[in-house]
This record gives sequence, structure tokens and C-alpha cells, in this order.
Amino acid sequence: MYGKLRNSKTAIFDEKVKPVFEELIEYGFGYSALANALNTKGIPTRWGQHWTIDSVRQTLKRLDLKTL
Repeated sequence: MYGKLRNSKTAIFDEKVKPVFEELIEYGFGYSALANALNTKGIPTRWGQHWTIDSVRQTLKRLDLKTL
């Protein structure tokens, strides 16, 4: 029950942040630059925290995106 709820909330979050990730990746941003840019823009992680290299890496994997 809780797993379904968590997955649906994650899917909603992913839909919102995917365009931002795609745009920043087009500019050639790597993991660290993505984390810094997302934090500067005030976009929290799905848990409401600041972005780290690991949280960026996990999100990119979930979104099936790659960076340089």
C-alpha cells in the first residue's frame, strides 16, 4: 500500500523535474553542476532536501538520463 503511494509521488516529482534536468544537461552540466544549479534555483529533492551528487545520480538513473 505505502509502496504504491511512494511510487506515484515519485512519478509526479519526476515529471516535474525532468524538463529541468534535460535543459541543464543540454548545457553540458555534470553531476556537481546539476546539484549546484538545482539548489540555486530553489528546487528541492523529492524528500525536500538540498541536492547532492548522489541524489542527482539517483534521479538521473530513475529518469533514464545521462550526463557528461
